[in-house]
Amino acid sequence: MSTFALQEIYPQAKITGLDLSPYFLAVARNSHKCNATINWVHAAAESTGLADASFDLISIFLVCHELPQSATKEIFVEMKRLLRPGGYLTIMDMNPNSEVYKKMPPYILTLLKSTEPYLDEYFTLDIK
Repeated sequence: MSTFALQEIYPQAKITGLDLSPYFLAVARNSHKCNATINWVHAAAESTGLADASFDLISIFLVCHELPQSATKEIFVEMKRLLRPGGYLTIMDMNPNSEVYKKMPPYILTLLKSTEPYLDEYFTLDIK
């Protein structure tokens, strides 16, 4: 979904969408929004096989909270390798400092963590 949003905002850009899931890549390729100009790549984000310094913008959308810290750190190293000088990395994910989590009843937070096994690791990750 985020790849399609970027395509709408930057219609002249050369866009690459990357995912580890063949299923979700097939869904994307067959989407009614799919434009043939998107280059869909099946790869792990921490080892993409893409060329050094080949992107002006990299967007990570709701990925980091799904992974152990070690994998997230490997992805950041790979994204740095892929970015051109002066390029941008954008991250959209859960905000560990959100008041929502601080006010959440403990049983709800426990239920959330039961579906997000790396949430505690993510909440202690110093992304800055």
